[in-house]
Amino acid sequence: MSNKVYFQIERIAFFSDAVFAIAITLLIIEIHPPVFTVETTADETYQAFLHLLPELVAVLVSFALISLNWRRHHQLFGFMDDYDEKLITLNFFSLVAIIFLPFSTAFISKNYARFWPDPLSLPFVVYCINNLACAFFNFLLFRYALDPENRLFDPAAAPNYKRIKLEVLYPVFVFAAAAIVGYYSPFVALACFALFALEPLFIKLVLQKNGEKT
Repeated sequence: MSNKVYFQIERIAFFSDAVFAIAITLLIIEIHPPVFTVETTADETYQAFLHLLPELVAVLVSFALISLNWRRHHQLFGFMDDYDEKLITLNFFSLVAIIFLPFSTAFISKNYARFWPDPLSLPFVVYCINNLACAFFNFLLFRYALDPENRLFDPAAAPNYKRIKLEVLYPVFVFAAAAIVGYYSPFVALACFALFALEPLFIKLVLQKNGEKT
C-alpha cells in the first residue's frame, strides 16, 4: 500500500472517529440536571434524581452501542489496504445513522413512563429503527469492504472475514425483531435483546451450512 493510499484511508478513519466521538458526547447533553431552590426538601431532591435514572441508563446503553459500532469500524479499517468511492459512500450512510442516536436516546428516555400503562410505542420503535439502521448500514459497509472481489483488503490479513460479516449481520435481525414487537409492546420487546445470546449458534449454523470452519 502506497503512502498516499494509506493517508487517504487514515483520513476516512479520522473523520469517522470524530463523528462517533461527537455522537457519544451529545448523549449526555440531552440530560438536564434539576435545579434546587432554598425551599427544596431533601426528599424532593432524591425524587428529582430518581427521575433522571432512566435517562442515565439510556445514555449508558446508547454509549455501549455506539462504542460497539466504533470498535467494529476500527476493526474494519485495520484491514483496509485500499478504498474507492463506494466505500466512502457506504461509510457516510453508516455515520448518518450514528448521528441520530442522541435524538432517539433522548426520545425514548424522556418517555419511558408510557411503556407500561397504555403503552406508547413510538419512542421505542424509533430507537430500535435507529439502531436497526446503524446495524444495517454497518453490514453493507462490511459486506462491500470485505468482499475479496473488490480488492480493498488482503484476505490473508483477515482470515475470519466471513465470520466477521455474519457477526455484523446478526444485530440487523435483533433490532428488526425488537422494532416489530415494540410496536405492540415496548416492555415485551426488551426480551428481544436476549436474542444476542444466540449469536454464536447463528454463526455456527450458517458457517457449517456453507462448509466453512466455525
